[in-house]
Amino acid sequence: MAEGFTDKGIPMDRGSQHKTMLKFFPFGGRRKSALRDQDKKGFIYADRYDTWLLVAILLLVILNISDSLLTLNLIQHGATEENPVMVYFLNLGVGPFMIAKLILTCSAILIFLVFHNYFFRPLRMHMKVIISTSLTIFAVVISWHIFLNYFIN
Repeated sequence: MAEGFTDKGIPMDRGSQHKTMLKFFPFGGRRKSALRDQDKKGFIYADRYDTWLLVAILLLVILNISDSLLTLNLIQHGATEENPVMVYFLNLGVGPFMIAKLILTCSAILIFLVFHNYFFRPLRMHMKVIISTSLTIFAVVISWHIFLNYFIN
């Protein structure tokens, strides 16, 4: 008998069919975003992500690590860290500073990842715009670091 049908040829209820959950882990699900326009203004969980989101997240991580290293280089040449949270971790040492910066940034990135389809009503913006804006701001900060590092060397 064909899969999905009873012995009498009647279609089985899809909810009663046994599904192996492990097969969904390597390939993910099928939901990328909302289908209805009214749902696009709310929170929609997606179990598949677009390539642009992967690139944006990787860029944010790379920019974060670059920011950390360039900041440490500037501090070695007499600059000071103005962020009080990062000053606390910097006083503990370079390792705790790097780990804290990575954990804090990756926490924000995780929030971006989960809510990437969300329309943020207070700002009247889609989360994708906020992610793009964050990338732009981070790129400007890195450019400023490179500019400052050029003049101290």
